[in-house]
Amino acid sequence: MKTSPLFRTLAALATVAALTACDDDTVGPVAPMVDADVMSVDFGALDVDFGPGMTRIVTLTNTGSESVMLGAPSVSGSGAAAFMLDGAPGLTTLAAGATLEIGLIFDPVSAGPTSAQLDVPVTGGDAVMVALAGTGADYVYRQVDRIGIPALNTVFNHPPAFSKVDYNTASPADDLATYTGRFETVLGAVANPDPSGTAALLLPDALPVSLAGETSFATLTGRDLADDAVDVALSVTVGIESLKSDNVDANDVAFLGSFPYLAMPNN
Repeated sequence: MKTSPLFRTLAALATVAALTACDDDTVGPVAPMVDADVMSVDFGALDVDFGPGMTRIVTLTNTGSESVMLGAPSVSGSGAAAFMLDGAPGLTTLAAGATLEIGLIFDPVSAGPTSAQLDVPVTGGDAVMVALAGTGADYVYRQVDRIGIPALNTVFNHPPAFSKVDYNTASPADDLATYTGRFETVLGAVANPDPSGTAALLLPDALPVSLAGETSFATLTGRDLADDAVDVALSVTVGIESLKSDNVDANDVAFLGSFPYLAMPNN
């Protein structure tokens, strides 16, 4: 069937109008998109009497192209009492591509597994939800080692004549009565100029900490990570010049920026 040019023109215009109307009906505002770096956080087991609790960080990222408003984070669920927000923000505007860290603390109130959920409202979009889990433990603690002043156990205690197990399980309150004589004997053997005075300085085997100023192992007022503790201990105890250093002046791996601060051990 033949059609006129006018009819074909009108039909084309009608098609364009229909497509335009269809586009207008389906295209609308894009919902905000905020994603968490994890879907769940398992804190593992923690003793109910541990103290301040265990901390983890959840990082939120605005993956959309516009700024988004986040509501105040909260924790919900049957085990919510065991999970706390660590300085959580209130209402927050998160720019496109920006991130927000939310700290969580697990501090179990009773033994056994527990769970909850982190909720972060997103204005105009889906809320962010992260599952939380942890187990409260009821441990019985037993002292198996001690190292108040570095290197004392290594330098002074040598089996079979001396039991490291007995030393490690002893209380510092008993050190002066139990170990002074042995320390004086060993100090004399390594040419220490004042065995009695040095033994009195080193015992009890507990590291003093000064709250008045900077701490330093060199002055027995505490210990910083970068202190060359072994060299200090050797210089105090040993009178033989060639034995006053282990010749390791610094660690070869950078410290971490957060707890536990020590770098991972070398393989």
